[in-house]
Amino acid sequence: MTYLVGIQMRAADSAGFASEFESWTKPLFMDLGATSARLSQTIFGSDQAGMLLAAATFDSIQTAAECEKNMNADPRVGETMARVGAQRVGRSLMVVRTERGELAGEYGSGLIISSSSQPTEDEVQKMSDDGWSIMGDHVNGIRQGQMIAAGERTGMWVAGTYADNLDDLMAGSAKLFADPQTQENMVRFGNQLVSRTLWRTLV
Repeated sequence: MTYLVGIQMRAADSAGFASEFESWTKPLFMDLGATSARLSQTIFGSDQAGMLLAAATFDSIQTAAECEKNMNADPRVGETMARVGAQRVGRSLMVVRTERGELAGEYGSGLIISSSSQPTEDEVQKMSDDGWSIMGDHVNGIRQGQMIAAGERTGMWVAGTYADNLDDLMAGSAKLFADPQTQENMVRFGNQLVSRTLWRTLV
């Protein structure tokens, strides 16, 4: 399985943080066992606006935990955080359930959805296929996962959508939520939209 660690941060110098992330932090993630690492910044999202999100994927939870320990032991981490005025706000873990398309693009959206019942694996994959058939012409890719260690949001679902144009993304999202099958599934599983953020990829 694939697991994603999301680290939320505030930084006085977000451009400086992005430069450091690209030059050595991302390579360090990869050296410590990550299979991917990226940095984004929330554009719109109420009190989340301006938040930085470092997201890294791993093949196991243990590898993710060892990465966190070893990364924090690197003196460059503390030095960089101090230099750019950065403060960690939170760290969460989710398990990736589906991926469709190419997970790349200058922009994206993050949906958090609560659910009162758990779909089967076949149902998860079928709903992902159905959603991609609607969204695929508007966006580059979609990753869906479920939070497994995220405080009060544990158990909620996350949909990260990657695109080059936010108007196209939102047009696809409107079509998806207007789709009768989507609406039926939301009622069936007791899905409720908790929040949406729109972000820009930095690294």
